Amino acid sequence: MTLNSLLGIARSGLMVSQAQIATTSQNVTNAQTPGYSRQRARVSASYPQLMPQGVFGTGVQVDGIERLRNTLLDTTLRRDSQNASLAEERRDALQTIEGIFSEPSDTGLASSLDQFWSAWSDLSTNPDSSAARSVVRQRGSQVAAQLNQFGNQINSAANGARTQLSETAERVNALAAQVAEINMRIVAAEASGNEAPDMRDARDQRIDELASLVGATSLPQPNGSVNVNIGGDSLVDGANYKTVRVQSLRNDPAKLGIALGALPPGGSPTETMYQLGGKVAGMLESYNQVYPGTLATLDGIASAIVTTVNSVHRTGFVGATPAGDFYDASRTTARTIRLDTAIVSSAGNIAASGLANESGDNRVALAMSQLRSTRVTVNGQNASIGEGYRSAIANIATTTNGANSTFEAARTLLSQAEARRESVKGVSIDEEMVNLIKFQQSYAAAARLVSVVDELSETLINLGR
Repeated sequence: MTLNSLLGIARSGLMVSQAQIATTSQNVTNAQTPGYSRQRARVSASYPQLMPQGVFGTGVQVDGIERLRNTLLDTTLRRDSQNASLAEERRDALQTIEGIFSEPSDTGLASSLDQFWSAWSDLSTNPDSSAARSVVRQRGSQVAAQLNQFGNQINSAANGARTQLSETAERVNALAAQVAEINMRIVAAEASGNEAPDMRDARDQRIDELASLVGATSLPQPNGSVNVNIGGDSLVDGANYKTVRVQSLRNDPAKLGIALGALPPGGSPTETMYQLGGKVAGMLESYNQVYPGTLATLDGIASAIVTTVNSVHRTGFVGATPAGDFYDASRTTARTIRLDTAIVSSAGNIAASGLANESGDNRVALAMSQLRSTRVTVNGQNASIGEGYRSAIANIATTTNGANSTFEAARTLLSQAEARRESVKGVSIDEEMVNLIKFQQSYAAAARLVSVVDELSETLINLGR
């Protein structure tokens, strides 16, 4: 073992300590950087030297910089993330519907229906009153206007979901392109066998977002790249990626799905529609099921009102003339219900009497007021119109409560998964400070070894004089 060998050992110690201090500094400065994973210099003893006196070590070396990650924790977090995103979208859609109806309320549809029936009751006590007829018309118009408002608001919410879905698809495409580009850079950077931790962090951060948006999963490849899959097919394959787009379903054009890949020549969609997870799945569910289902229920209530009220009103007379419809019979949905044009033009066309030329008769007005409790067919149920509406509101409230509980449970699981992963990849400033002192002392010891070798060299030189 020569003095030069000792200097080589000391030099290796200095270089490794520098690398460890640099790595610790990187951790400290990125402690609050989103997506950053704690790094560590992987060191090992240098290859020993065989000499006549024995096998002597040659120092220490840095084998690479590695990031501290756990693949299983990443997979668990991404699974919980997509579940939480799906549950959140479902809850938000239902809460939007609850906000539209705002029941129970003194200004809700239930109250408007009660006021409508009460107006008919008032007319039955004074069937000759033009003022009472005006109140009936106003109350009937109020019911129609409220249904129109609800229907339009639900339709607007559905259109908003469609717009958000398109924007999310664009974000997915941007993330897929970024993952493919980072894949290419990582393969080039790691061709020498060393890991590129910062680039891997950037890629994982984008895959985390893809998992939240569409339920993406990743599969590492031997060359350092990853394949990203959605819906059972490849979104990113190395440096290549596919695009997603929002598209109407072939068997039901009113509904939307997600298509993967470019349109074939001629633009005819032939590719498979994918069942995804995450936020996109929640938005598709809202657009395809939640909003249309609620609007269909509301349309059923509107249809029941039009059909029932008109059937009673037609039994009446205005003077000697048989009464016509109270509501426009051709408009039976929540968005289109309105008073019949004859009623709009004159409240005098409202029938209270069930007999011709008997203005004092009140049997039609009385029958109308009794519709408050009369059982009819409302959305397939045998119930009064008010009961049918309250039943729909109760179902929405129950479903919303269930969706909120599901979201809270999913969010708890996600928080736990984040905490577990952070315990592995997160930076502890206290721990890094302890490491910094330790590596500083190692550097000082290696520097002291250089001084000792220098003193030994000087001694040898003096002996030779």
